[in-house]
Amino acid sequence: MENQINISPLNPPEKESGQALKGALRTNEAHFRELGVKKTTLKFPNLLLIAGNGRNVGKTTLACKIISWFSAEKEVVGLKISPHFYEFNEADVVFKNKQVAIVEEKKIDTKDSSLMLQAGAKKVYFVMVKPEHLHRAVEHMIKILPNKLIVCESGGLHEYVNPGLFLMVNRKGKEIVKTNLLQYDPIIVNNDGKNFDFDIHQVEFKNHQIKLK
Repeated sequence: MENQINISPLNPPEKESGQALKGALRTNEAHFRELGVKKTTLKFPNLLLIAGNGRNVGKTTLACKIISWFSAEKEVVGLKISPHFYEFNEADVVFKNKQVAIVEEKKIDTKDSSLMLQAGAKKVYFVMVKPEHLHRAVEHMIKILPNKLIVCESGGLHEYVNPGLFLMVNRKGKEIVKTNLLQYDPIIVNNDGKNFDFDIHQVEFKNHQIKLK
């Protein structure tokens, strides 16, 4: 059983965002905990989601290019979700329990989340969570994510979120091995090691929605 919930507030976002997010959170918790629904798809029209057909295919590079392009005129929020846990500064923790750690990235280093910050994102959240607990991370992310353009790199968020735009990065000429991603109708972006066969200028963020022109 799958249910879609639109949690992205529209006009005016400042007035409606809190109520919309709280309502979605309650519904989400009800599905996960009371009704036993395995997957709830939250509609995030302001989210550009990037996944990959494996490691080192260029996901972060593409995310940073998009962030850099939009941040010249708009406020962009970066989001990196990882199944691995790393050391972090406790002062930067937004939320943490045994399953989930959400940290606001503030360091300048070579981590993917830091590269998003360096690319021009106003804020970047680094979420560390095992795949089996990702839905718990979603419950907390919808409390903190603003109604701004969000560029997210994640290999599993598509199971719980219906983004405005979903890109899947692949090395040019490689066979698609993550065929499970195809059910979410991604735009496949091929990377030849130097360039992507995707023109980021064809993407627009308008009326709180990321989409192709």
